[in-house]
Amino acid sequence: MKSRKWRTRPAAFFMGNPHPMAHHGAVAVIGLGRFGGSLATELAAYGVDVIGIDINEEVVAQYSDKLAFVSRTDATDETVLRQLGLEDVSQVVIAIGNDLEASILTASKVLKIGNRHIWAKAVSQAHADILGQLGIDNVIRPENDMGRRTAHLIRGNMSDFMPVSEDFVLARTAPPVRISDSPLASFDVRREYGVSVVAFRRDGEDSWDIADQDVTLYANDEILIAGSPGEVEDFSTLDEDDEEG
Repeated sequence: MKSRKWRTRPAAFFMGNPHPMAHHGAVAVIGLGRFGGSLATELAAYGVDVIGIDINEEVVAQYSDKLAFVSRTDATDETVLRQLGLEDVSQVVIAIGNDLEASILTASKVLKIGNRHIWAKAVSQAHADILGQLGIDNVIRPENDMGRRTAHLIRGNMSDFMPVSEDFVLARTAPPVRISDSPLASFDVRREYGVSVVAFRRDGEDSWDIADQDVTLYANDEILIAGSPGEVEDFSTLDEDDEEG
């Protein structure tokens, strides 16, 4: 991130000109619907300067006091994108979902003005394929990803599940009884179950710690495990298997 000296000026100073923010690492979010709006406000909550763009006047009004800069704009207009300084922002998120033509045109215009740091939402595989053919590497399918995540949560005994790739995930679960009450070094978890215990959190505590081999886990702890989806699911249900046996 570049210098933040411009922060000494009030946010209202930038309301008519987003270029100072663009030059200092702002993120542009195009499309402030359910996904884009949630993303934009979450980024803003963490101190990121967000340039929000939407064609709907009511939506723009809704976010006018939540984001650093909001513009009612047709994002398929290359001239307007340049006026907003999108060639200089650190990342562009194209969160247009329902209008495939607008999504694809916007992506092509952002690429044309020279910014290749793009994340784009896709609502179908065909949509994702077209965005990929344009040269966008970061294509997001929120509904699809959430469906897959929920399916794994239902199948296993996990409180959270995060895919890293098709064959590697992180998951949060409770330590099975068979690896509790003794140091992790007593169990060859990786060889026996195909997963690694990465971190743990004691019952009632907020902070997580690295799970070294000398750590002893207890039934009320939470653990973060890593491995393939199937092995992670199987490991999370070891106690259920023991009960059935």
